[in-house]
Amino acid sequence: MKEFKLNIKVGDEVEVGRFRNVIAKVKAIEIDKHGQPVIITNKGAKKLLSCRLVKLHKTSKQTLMEKKGRNPYQIGSDARKWNLK
Repeated sequence: MKEFKLNIKVGDEVEVGRFRNVIAKVKAIEIDKHGQPVIITNKGAKKLLSCRLVKLHKTSKQTLMEKKGRNPYQIGSDARKWNLK
């Protein structure tokens, strides 16, 4: 990968904290004294790339279904097997 663009705007939600399990809302985006982007959230100032973007984050069900090679949004043979419709 040579380039990755991030579209972050005020109002987006990000996961912060040691285990990235606290959702915070972006209030502002600033530049620190070293020229690096910093997001100001309702939980405080954070380096831009020390958090996960919620809008790019897959749910655990989507990840599990992809590992099994299934489409998480398609009801297929499982529905017939368990009489689910």
